[in-house]
Amino acid sequence: MAKLAEVIGRPFMPWQRYVADVALELDDDGRFVYRQVVVTIPRQSGKTTCCGMVMEHRAMLLRGGRVWFTHQSQKDAVDWLLNEHWPMLAPFAGTARLRRAAGSEHVGWPSGGLVRPFPPTPSGLHGKTSDLVVVDEPWSFDLIKGRQIDQAIVPTQATRPNAQVWKVSTAGDANSLWWLGTVEAGRAATLAGRTTGLAFFEWACPDRLDPTDEASWSVYHPAFGRTIGAGAMHSALDMLGPDEFARAYGNRWVSTTARVIPATAWIEAGDDRQSLPEPGAMSLGFDVAVDRSDAAIVAAWLDESTPEAPVVRLEVTDWREGSGWLPERLKALQDRWRPQRIAYDAAGPALDVADAAGRAGLQLEPLKARDFAAACAGLLEAVIAEPPAVRYRPHEALDAAAAAATRRSLGDAWAWGRRQSSVSLSTLTAATCARWAVLHAGPQGPFRIY
Repeated sequence: MAKLAEVIGRPFMPWQRYVADVALELDDDGRFVYRQVVVTIPRQSGKTTCCGMVMEHRAMLLRGGRVWFTHQSQKDAVDWLLNEHWPMLAPFAGTARLRRAAGSEHVGWPSGGLVRPFPPTPSGLHGKTSDLVVVDEPWSFDLIKGRQIDQAIVPTQATRPNAQVWKVSTAGDANSLWWLGTVEAGRAATLAGRTTGLAFFEWACPDRLDPTDEASWSVYHPAFGRTIGAGAMHSALDMLGPDEFARAYGNRWVSTTARVIPATAWIEAGDDRQSLPEPGAMSLGFDVAVDRSDAAIVAAWLDESTPEAPVVRLEVTDWREGSGWLPERLKALQDRWRPQRIAYDAAGPALDVADAAGRAGLQLEPLKARDFAAACAGLLEAVIAEPPAVRYRPHEALDAAAAAATRRSLGDAWAWGRRQSSVSLSTLTAATCARWAVLHAGPQGPFRIY
């Protein structure tokens, strides 16, 4: 990528080289270590060059590679391809080709690789395959639109074992809940020291500095003094005002929903060394995403190795697309682990699954609104306790749900806000139900064998 940038006359700045070196790391089998790359950075930092180079690099080198990208709209994406990106590729005019036909615009390479725009809609990639998808400025998409983009991307990479998704943007505003959830998940992964799955990069004005102060610009803006100077920054400040300047050029979030589960407390509660208990000692919880895009089963058991401070341990046993697989899988887990209870939110989207599981002979424990509210508050209190009264094995979807979870009112109480959160909360809700179930199982569960 760096060599490609030099050829087009836009050599990488240090931040761009760092992102490329980390994000494109390969494991011993030649697979990308990171399936998702998230970069949040101030405006005018050179993200257009960085994104353009990763796309063309993939299309040039991968035979038959399919690279897709989207912007705020299909029109914006096409305009960027034709009027900003293609002119950068002038040194390759004799090798690369540009197709301008409406609806099939793309850059093509002798490898058969294509770089194409797609509309940010649920059907924008229907029937397509992808080796790389780049979402530019995801802060501009609201929660529903963002989820639709994710739903459009996932099926395209099902048969591409070495695919990646890149999301690159500045900070958002009150409507950017989808992007906020992505950023929070990235921050949590970084704090936890994760080195696979999700690569997260963030450049922003720290709280101790004033983003509008010229003295701070060289500290937080990675392109200051290289591709942008004080004059351009002052002009942007005058045009945007201090608040919007802080968001766009300081990469600071404004008017966003506060995180319910503190990041440091959640990370502290993680434990990747725990092992499953003997059969008959656990309970299960399950849940389905509101849009039915995924579902999850979580196991919970009581660890009384320190009687003065017993701990509930949690582990995601299953997290998959759709929900039709749940009844059969729950039956298999019952036969294998003889759970004390199998619980779910009786007012949630898993009612049809519970009905099917019940008809299959499973005995389930529905949590009514009052119990579910108590379970949500109980899990939060257990996480923030010192030391934590709950431990969990880190899991990509569970970490993302904990980072993005919001609250919804239940009378004078509250519960996790599935519809208000930027990602699916199926894993978090399943964990909440599983913890409640194990704490209310009593000395003998319904599946005990005599």
